[in-house]
Amino acid sequence: MFKITIVKLKCWFNLNLFGICLVIVSCVLVIFASGCAKLAHLDQLLTLKGLSDEQTQMGKEIERQDARFDNLVAAVQEGSISKYKDQKSVTGQFGSPIFTEKIEEDGRPLEVWAYRYAAQFFDSPKVYLYWDQAGQLVRWEYK
Repeated sequence: MFKITIVKLKCWFNLNLFGICLVIVSCVLVIFASGCAKLAHLDQLLTLKGLSDEQTQMGKEIERQDARFDNLVAAVQEGSISKYKDQKSVTGQFGSPIFTEKIEEDGRPLEVWAYRYAAQFFDSPKVYLYWDQAGQLVRWEYK
């Protein structure tokens, strides 16, 4: 009986050793195979990474533009927009407008600059700045 138990124990140990070796070899093959797959599609993976980085940058830029618009709205509501007399000072503080248009009002030509949130198109509040031909701020509207 004791002899049979030793033989069974040897067989069990040999089978488990084989199983352990098989698992280790399988893991190594999976790791190498997945590495090869990554190398085979490296161009596509780098393209996706670049796209992701661009999306992140775009999101940050939208946040910056929206913060500038919030500052412009605050300046209009407080009345401190009047201290920005020329176009250069406005663009330096609040950024470029999203839209410009030349109009005529009371017989004088004006340039209208429109500002709004970067990603809100229709239901966004808007600020309109009106400039004379000399580039001086004439009036503003907040809608």
